[in-house]
Amino acid sequence: MAVCIMLAYSFIFENKDMMTSLGKIANSLSGIIFGLVMAYVLIPLLEGIEEKILIPIYRKRGIKVSIYGSEDKKKRKQIRTISVVLTMGIFILIVYGLFRIIIPQLISSIREIVYNLPVYIKNIDEYSNLLLENNPDLQRIIDSQLDAYYANLSSFLSKKLMPLLPNVNTIVKVASKSFFSVLGVFIDIIVGFIVAIYVLNAKERFATMGKKMAYAFLKEEYANELIGGFRFVNNTFAGFVGGKLIDSLIIGIICYFGCRILGISYPVLISVIVGVTNIIPFFGPYIGGAAGALLLVLIDPIKALVFLIFVIVLQQFDGNILGPLILGNSTGLSSFWVIFAITLFGGLWGIIGLFVGVPVFAVFYALVARITNMYLTKRNLSTETTDYDDLAYIENGEFKSLGDSENSKYNAGKEPDTFERIFKMKGKKRKSQTNKTEGK
Repeated sequence: MAVCIMLAYSFIFENKDMMTSLGKIANSLSGIIFGLVMAYVLIPLLEGIEEKILIPIYRKRGIKVSIYGSEDKKKRKQIRTISVVLTMGIFILIVYGLFRIIIPQLISSIREIVYNLPVYIKNIDEYSNLLLENNPDLQRIIDSQLDAYYANLSSFLSKKLMPLLPNVNTIVKVASKSFFSVLGVFIDIIVGFIVAIYVLNAKERFATMGKKMAYAFLKEEYANELIGGFRFVNNTFAGFVGGKLIDSLIIGIICYFGCRILGISYPVLISVIVGVTNIIPFFGPYIGGAAGALLLVLIDPIKALVFLIFVIVLQQFDGNILGPLILGNSTGLSSFWVIFAITLFGGLWGIIGLFVGVPVFAVFYALVARITNMYLTKRNLSTETTDYDDLAYIENGEFKSLGDSENSKYNAGKEPDTFERIFKMKGKKRKSQTNKTEGK
């Protein structure tokens, strides 16, 4: 176990050449990776269409079909083809709706914000003058800082940004690089779309080939453990990722209607921010609320305060009702380990780490727990965590409790805490001072 941890640490933190090579491989396979991710996200929709719609229709018509096979393989293949077409069609409609309805409104909102930015800055200046009119010293400091900021911004625009504009070579380089980048993204989308169709159409065959290879190269016990481990990883990721996407979509929709009812500006833009950041566990709601509030402060500070109160109420609903209802306990991690996973993988992998850090750490956490329980079982010790709550030490396989005063080995005896020692020392001092006074 220790060797595995050391190898993992060396691989992640120290082996820069290997990480660079893996990065190049990932870039070359970006289209295939995109297709695999797309297929993995769409698998629940595919299975839902098959199990809830098509298979019941076929059974009502007297055709015997099942999820993992049927007497009529042609009918089973027909069901899969129809399911793939419907799944990809729904996906295309969602993407089309995103670009046709939401994206234009986002662009319009951003354009309007940029156009009205001088007005918003003037509003902030008026509010600050109103709040600081009784404190001229603080106002003078703030004004000087704002003047310095505007001077630096003007210097950047005039000295660094403007000289780049007439440079034809720079324009050509940027344009050519942008063109090839867009072309590469377009090719990756097409490849990913094709790969997703293949994977959705033959997902059971890929799983079957993996099982066949596992039993061919590994012992039966190890192959069973490996396949069981992949099932656990799949259940953890599918439950968390799918549930989090649905949860965030619902929160974004509720936020949109809430903003419309409360008369908050730019409801589409703010709802998209809140919904997207909500995908990030724990920190996401605070990031979305803070971003929306900062935007609204420029327009109307009172509305910003109303929005903050609304977001707090919304996130309480999400954290206590909607989230547990959709996600349940899909990861099995406590709040501390969720924060730890987000902090660790967010620092290692950036934005991607914020999204996938929790399920990745949940898999690692479950692996460590399984190995721990395996070694405890070999030593004929309990694998129940609660049995170790009041444990002082184990002697000849017998659990010794902290509550038993006779169990004093290995520093098991309860020592007085700091407050008891302080007050006890004060009591001794007072007693000694009293004895000295009586002696005099």
